Amino acid sequence: MDKSQNLLEKLYLLVQEIDKAKEIVDEEKVQYLCNYENRIENLIKRIQDGTLPPSKGGIIGTMRGISEYDSLAAIKELYDAAADVDLFYSKECQSW
Repeated sequence: MDKSQNLLEKLYLLVQEIDKAKEIVDEEKVQYLCNYENRIENLIKRIQDGTLPPSKGGIIGTMRGISEYDSLAAIKELYDAAADVDLFYSKECQSW
């Protein structure tokens, strides 16, 4: 499996964890997660159409988006999925 496909799978898993988190947080966080999910969907589209650049060691901010709220960062599965995306992109996607 190529790197872009691996990254897509990790992003799809993150979307699943976002949906699970929406069921257990307050309305303010649900709104935030909807906006966050839209950003993730945009990343998915950029991978699919080939416009997401290689990482050059950088991250795409999925972990930062979760860590903005302590209550979201405390949801282990959500935080771990976001961290996995950033770490994979940073380390493995320096070239396609």
